[in-house]
Amino acid sequence: MHFLHVRSPEPDALPLILTHGWPNSFVEFTKTIGPLTDPRSHGADPAQAFHVVVPSVPGFAFSEAPRVGCSVERVARMWAELMSRLGYDSYGTQGGDLGAYVAPAIAEADPEHVVGVHIDGGIGFPTEADVPGMTDDERAEYEMMQQWMTGGVDHHTLLRAAPQTFAHAWHDSPVALLAWMLQKFREFTPMADVPEDVMNRDHVLTNVSLYWFTGTSGSSSWPMYEGLGDDGFAWPTGQKAVPTGVYGGGSALMRRLAERNNTILHWPEANPGNHFVAMEVPDVHAADIRTFFGKALRRRP
Repeated sequence: MHFLHVRSPEPDALPLILTHGWPNSFVEFTKTIGPLTDPRSHGADPAQAFHVVVPSVPGFAFSEAPRVGCSVERVARMWAELMSRLGYDSYGTQGGDLGAYVAPAIAEADPEHVVGVHIDGGIGFPTEADVPGMTDDERAEYEMMQQWMTGGVDHHTLLRAAPQTFAHAWHDSPVALLAWMLQKFREFTPMADVPEDVMNRDHVLTNVSLYWFTGTSGSSSWPMYEGLGDDGFAWPTGQKAVPTGVYGGGSALMRRLAERNNTILHWPEANPGNHFVAMEVPDVHAADIRTFFGKALRRRP
């Protein structure tokens, strides 16, 4: 398993494990690591520093593809073991996209050592099962969400059905891989005309190149094949073992639903960015992480 381990110059820094998303890699966080590990050099409080660990999910980039199932729960147990072997007795977890599933699963796997879970978003989204209990305004909001979520290519269904079939084309042609990746990044940046308006082009190309040179366009799809829900795609539900913070919160409806399965400690609603905020607004992302874990540590007995 491949991972980055960047220790802070601040000796009392809090260990923090970051989990990347799909179709992304550990390079998702390369602009966030500096502000997190060395806030003093970035105009922030040195007391809010982190020792940062950024693993590559199995089957992504330099991490070997798993020989057996690659469920979210299995990755979470691996991450907990990694932090233990690095000698960290107390740590935080953070992630977005796929990482928004893994980060809370780590807390469930290792609640004695995790101090808090910070995710970029994804909890509190309503489903059909929630509709009967909604007000008229909430039902209108739900309909608007449905229109937004049903646009584009449903990659969850595609990759759950036949990831290896499509992987042959992605692995055979760098143009095919780039076209697929850029189409997804464009869907994930709905508030921009093109991804390059909000992400550095070299940052995106580095990510795509890692998939190409390591031949992991297929194996990176396995988490979707294993399933992010028993019956296909499902939003992460979260956990109540430790406090949760969210970079991009949402409406009162979403917070009410999120609080069914999470102890929400941090829920801002005006943070900027689209989906991969660590690539778009790394300084704001790091500041929000610092804010949440400051609250989480103050709550500890």
